[in-house]
Formats: sequence, C-alpha cells, structure tokens
Amino acid sequence: MASTSPNIKQEASIPFWRDVRILGIIGQIIVTMLVIIFFAWLISNFIENAENQGLQVGFDFLNSTASFDIAEGIEYEATDTFGRALWVGVVNTIRVSLIGIVLTTLLGIVVGIARLSNNWLISRIATVYIEIVRNIPLLVILFFIYFAVILKLPAVRDSAQFFGLPIYLNNRGIAIPGLTATTGFPIWLAFIILGVILVMLLWTIQSRQEEQSGEPRNKLGTAVFAFLIVVFIGWLVTTAFVSDQAIMVSNASGIEGFDDFEDVYLASLDTTALRESGLSANTVNGLNSTASIAAYQAELRSLLDSGTLTDAEVDIVETRLNILNDGAVRLCAIEGSAAEINAASQLRRRNIPVDVNGSDSMRQAGSAYAAGDCDLLAGTQAELAAERTILESPDAHEIQRVSVPPLVMNTPAPAGFNIQGGVKLSPEFAALLIGLVIYTGSYAAEIVRAGILAVSKGQTEAARALGLNEVQRLRLIVLPQAMRVIIPPMTSQYLNLTKNSSLAVAIGYPDLVSVGNTVLNQSGFAVQVIIIFMVSYLTISLSISTFLNWYNKKVALVER
Repeated sequence: MASTSPNIKQEASIPFWRDVRILGIIGQIIVTMLVIIFFAWLISNFIENAENQGLQVGFDFLNSTASFDIAEGIEYEATDTFGRALWVGVVNTIRVSLIGIVLTTLLGIVVGIARLSNNWLISRIATVYIEIVRNIPLLVILFFIYFAVILKLPAVRDSAQFFGLPIYLNNRGIAIPGLTATTGFPIWLAFIILGVILVMLLWTIQSRQEEQSGEPRNKLGTAVFAFLIVVFIGWLVTTAFVSDQAIMVSNASGIEGFDDFEDVYLASLDTTALRESGLSANTVNGLNSTASIAAYQAELRSLLDSGTLTDAEVDIVETRLNILNDGAVRLCAIEGSAAEINAASQLRRRNIPVDVNGSDSMRQAGSAYAAGDCDLLAGTQAELAAERTILESPDAHEIQRVSVPPLVMNTPAPAGFNIQGGVKLSPEFAALLIGLVIYTGSYAAEIVRAGILAVSKGQTEAARALGLNEVQRLRLIVLPQAMRVIIPPMTSQYLNLTKNSSLAVAIGYPDLVSVGNTVLNQSGFAVQVIIIFMVSYLTISLSISTFLNWYNKKVALVER
C-alpha cells in the first residue's frame, strides 16, 4: 500500500561549531574557568607574599585572647577570644539592622500615605521631610543626632520624661519599658499555639457552614474571641501554678506582701535631715504615704522650674529633693533576672521607689542580704531556700512565694544618679538607629507612594462605590495590590540600611566594622578580617533578599 504521508526531507545536522546552544555552553565554561584561574592566582599570590613576609595565612588568630572591652552587646569579657568579639559585632549589626528595617517600614508607610493625603499641611510636611532628608548625607545625619541631640540631653538625674510615660531621655541614652519572659512563658506559648490551632479549626468549620447554608458567618469575630479566651486562660494558669519565684524577708519586718513595703520605704526616709533643711514638723509628719511624698516632690520640681527662686532657695529645694530621692526599698537579686525584674516592677507599680542591688550570682546577693544591705532578697524558691540555710538565724527569715505572669513588664524608674530597670538604649545605638530609620525611611516613603499610585484609579473608584472608607480602601484594596510594586525596590533599601550600619564606627557603636577594626589593629590579620566583613555582610544581605523574594512571590498577582 502506497504511503500517503508527504516525503519530508531529513534536515541535515548542524556542526557543533555552528550550533549557538553549544557555543553558548562552551563560552560559559571558558568564562568560568578564567574566573577560577584569576581567583586562584590572587590567592596563590597572597599566600606566597604572606609567606615571604612571615605572615600567617589561616584564621587561627580567632582563638587568641582579645584583651579589649566592648561597650554593649551579648555576654562578653576581655578575656574572650577575637572570634567571640567579632561575633558580638555581628550580633550588634543584626540587631540594629532588624529593628531598623521594622521601623523604616512603618515610617515609610505612614509618610508615603501622608504624601498623598488630601490635607495640604500633612502632604507638605511629608514632602519637606522626604526632600530634605534624601539630600543630606547619612553620616551628617548621624553626627547631628549623636553630638547635637543625644549628647545635649539633660543629665541622668534630670532625665526628660514626656506625658508622664515611663520613657526617660538623658545623655546616657534612652530607657524604655520592655517585656521579660519568666519560667511560665513556654507553657503560655503552648496555649498560644493551641489558640492558633483552634482559630484554624473554627475558621474551617464556619467556612463549610457558609458554603452549605449560603448565609455569612462572623468568622473573624468568633476566631478572635476563641483565641483570646484560650490565651487568657493560659495566662491565669501559668501565673497561678507555674511560678517558682519568691522573696525572702525578715520576720521582724512584718511584711506579708508587696503592699507592706510602703512602710519600709517610709522608714527609709531621713526625716531628721528634712527637718534640718528647714521643713516644718507638720509637713514632715504629713509625708506618711507614697502619694503624699510624690505630690510634695512634684511641688518642689515645679518650684525649681518656675525660675522665681533665689540661689539660696534653689539649694534648699534641691537638698530636700535629694533627701526624698534617697529613700527607697533596697532589693537584692541576680542582675537582669526575672526575679529582680518582677520584684522591682511590683514595687514600682505601687509607686514605691526601689534601689536595686544587682549581683552576678545568688551567693553575692545572699551575702548582701545577710549583711543588712537589702530589705528583701528575690529569686527562685530553691535559690532562696539554699541561701536561708546559711544565714546566721534561718528561722528569723521567711520565704514568701510570688505569683509571676509569663511576661513581666520591665519598667524603668529613676534611682539616685541612675535609671534602673527597663530596656536601655545607649547613646550610640539610639543615634545610629534613629539616623538609619530617618534616612532610609525617606526613600521607603517614596517607594510606598509610587506603589500606591501604580494601582489603577478604577480600583479606588470601585472601592468608594462600594461604600468603603479611606482606611478600608487602603487596607483591603490598594495596599495589597501595591505590594507587588513596593517589595522589589524596598528590598534594596533594606539591604542599603544593613550596609549603611557600618557607619556606626563614626559614632562609636560596636558593630561588626568597629569591633573588626579593633581586632585588625591588635592582631594584624588585615586580609582575614576584611574577608570576615565580606562574608558576614554577604550572608546577612542574601538572607534578607531570599526572604523578601519568597514573600514577593507570595503576594504576586496570579494571572491566567
């Protein structure tokens, strides 16, 4: 049977030297080999020259003792190694970068939206901020914030406090409230996870009920209510049954709870010195509660601020203030421990001043308590029981269990010539963080504005036609679509912020570059330290870029 298929002539094969695909592969192989040869030559040349000059090539120097201090960061001592010192610098760099990225994002969104506001004043303020900050070098901004703003703040004793909030600004930095996890936090975290699982389960059940009945369900309200109930129950359970914290006090003090420490505070006041300062007996006797003392202190401060006092009167008022400020309940505990933070916050919550004597170990804290330097000793029940056994008269002291929530608010408060408690931001860290956020935030604001303008006006008109207000329009319609435009350039700004943090060396913040320069000068291993710089910043940048690229794919519009 004759074939009906057309007789197609077989195409002749193309020689490999004319095949574009093969030539491309060969070209890539050649370029890769040339790059490898080039870097191999550089490394070989460096090793040869280093050996000729008697220099060590490896990284063994990282195990040598650093012999220098680092002002802030994770736990570190001068006896630690160069490797540990560099790791402290890396952690400090990551810390300022991550916090800066979060704050820059918030600032960029707020200012970017404000730039598009219909309010003329708000729009112009945002425009002026963006145009001015973008055209000033970051280093100049850092110098201005550090030398002209933070170092010019008042001394610690005269710390600025706004609106009565527990936030203190002085030339030693900024003290803000913080949260500290206690022993019950892991269990409470388990309740949170359980709440999330319950939310997912309820959401799935109600979604199916919607499909079957065709009637809408309040899924969000039900999910939030269920989650809060589970979390609240977990909070109560961990607070009541999980806490292992306690305080030890003298039986003679008659203390049965934190409320009774008000009498201890009143007894610590030097009433004799107050009378010698010219204060009447009736006024001294009237200082019989924390509220009356706080009111009198506020009255004295207002007199100082009035500017109507003579020099002699100013001295008298300051003397009385100093006497009142010296009165406090003395607390001994391990410095930075959950027991210290909880006991101090319990006292401050009752407006009772506390003088914290933080120690490196419970043995030191117990010795201070035994010597009479403290009114109470805070720690775990096991620690206090052990310390009680070595006291001269163990039966004269009582251990009282304290209920501690899974998270304790660590609130700062003035104590003599210092601010105790809270999270302290050093002047260098605060200046670097504020400078990076202000500078990078101006670029982020323009990116947000461009992303919003990239969304079709028809989307906005449709949202308004549906009766959505401006907040709903931005949250539900505009910003989700603008994210696909915002994320790629915003990634570049996050990377710039991370790399710009290396300017911290100019104001003395111990980041990777600052610590690395010290290591370089003391060890002499310049090339190795520079390699560590490159690898560290490359790793951080690639990590940020990888995460944001993944997130960008998640929010990208899916087209048919």
